[in-house]
Amino acid sequence: MTDEELQKAIREVSESLNNLPESDKSLSKEDRKRRYMLLLKKDILDKIKEAREKNDKSQELQNTMAYGLLTSVGEKHPYLASLLKSNLRWGGF
Repeated sequence: MTDEELQKAIREVSESLNNLPESDKSLSKEDRKRRYMLLLKKDILDKIKEAREKNDKSQELQNTMAYGLLTSVGEKHPYLASLLKSNLRWGGF
């Protein structure tokens, strides 16, 4: 993922989040799931950006792989998304 692609992905996720209502009560079950996935994607993309700024190749690679898993199968398998989130919170795989 190039820097331009990373910036574009961050911008798209941020715009999608801004289009959703802020209150969870007004969101349908599908919209809550979508919001959760968007927040997770944004978190991973921010971690990739931060790793690049620090020139931490291992963290960048780890988060890039997590983003790839999330975008390819995470929306179909919510348990994988939860696993990715817990691993990101703990600082790695």
